[in-house]
Amino acid sequence: MESLSFYALLLIAIIAGWLLGRLGTSKPARPKASSSDLFQDYFVGLNYLLNDEPDEAIDTFIKALQINSETIETHLALGALLRRRGKVDKAINVHQALLARPHLERDFSNSVRLQLALNYIAAGLLDRAERLLKEVLDDGGEAKWDALRHLITIYQTEKEWENAIACSSQLLKSPQFRKDPTLLGGAAHYCCEIAEQHLHANQYAQARTEIKRAFTFERKSIRGMLLLADIERRAGKYKAAVKELLRVRAAKPEFIAQLLEPLASCHESLGASADFEKLLKAMVLEDSNTEAALMLAKMTSERVGSAEAIALLRKHLTHSSSKSALIELLRLQLDGVDENVASSLKSLLSLVEAQSQGSSEYRCHQCGFETKSFFWMCPSCKQWDKIRPIFGMTNRQTSNAEKA
Repeated sequence: MESLSFYALLLIAIIAGWLLGRLGTSKPARPKASSSDLFQDYFVGLNYLLNDEPDEAIDTFIKALQINSETIETHLALGALLRRRGKVDKAINVHQALLARPHLERDFSNSVRLQLALNYIAAGLLDRAERLLKEVLDDGGEAKWDALRHLITIYQTEKEWENAIACSSQLLKSPQFRKDPTLLGGAAHYCCEIAEQHLHANQYAQARTEIKRAFTFERKSIRGMLLLADIERRAGKYKAAVKELLRVRAAKPEFIAQLLEPLASCHESLGASADFEKLLKAMVLEDSNTEAALMLAKMTSERVGSAEAIALLRKHLTHSSSKSALIELLRLQLDGVDENVASSLKSLLSLVEAQSQGSSEYRCHQCGFETKSFFWMCPSCKQWDKIRPIFGMTNRQTSNAEKA
């Protein structure tokens, strides 16, 4: 990333040199020493850059380049580079100076407002950013699409879900974004957030309405299905709940860990434990799911003893690597063995448990963030639906996904 910033600065330096050349040759009537001062600043900045002092180089280039119609884009780029390097205050100053320029062309004005809004977002000044983005949106130019995207970021951060849905709906009207899966998935999650608020208030009818709205954005919204199953379960409609949960399994088998507890509860309420055990066997054989194997092993051990449970886990471990399955297998094998073997098994069990402690169970496929808990939105990169179980680990946390 640092090398990219370096080459961006180098490119800006080249552009700056060209612009300074034009300034020096096309305007001989300027005050004395003005042109030479500009060239001196340019070479000082280039020297900073070549000596790996990019912050000083940026400051020097900004000083050297007067704001005019030929240098606006360069100032925009320098301000954006300052923001990416964490110099948000300086970036704000650069872009505010551009915005204060009289008679700024419409496209440049909107570009400056967008960059200044991004500076405010980076600084946590979301109200100021929102005001600027609304100005761009009201202007109605091409920049409105970028403004809508940044407004969604603000409303998502502020948990203003209705506003986020409204902006997403506007973006989705554009042919360019109509089938954007990120936009569609995000809008579905905003509806689910509102649905969860209604669920917490026991407003089931309103929650159903929001879930239906989520399905209009994303027909196979996993979160929507899980919420709908929860509503059905709370209403005592256990067969309907099971149907929704099995839809999730068919669409995304990696979510099986989140399905097991509600499935077990529904089958118990229906008096259909045998059907649930049959379903667990299918999940183990067809999906190689470790959590299903662990639950099936527990039920088998309680029903017919540990021998069959041990055989089940051994078979599972031959084609599915899992520390949690190995730990459970070692625990089951402790019963009924002589003291020396038991001592060795306990040592091995302690070693495997120590290695498992603190291990992350989920990873974001977008940014690589790892966590022991499940989130619908990655806490690091703020992207929806990017967190997945890490192969060989289990997902014991919860049947209800944690919200970001």
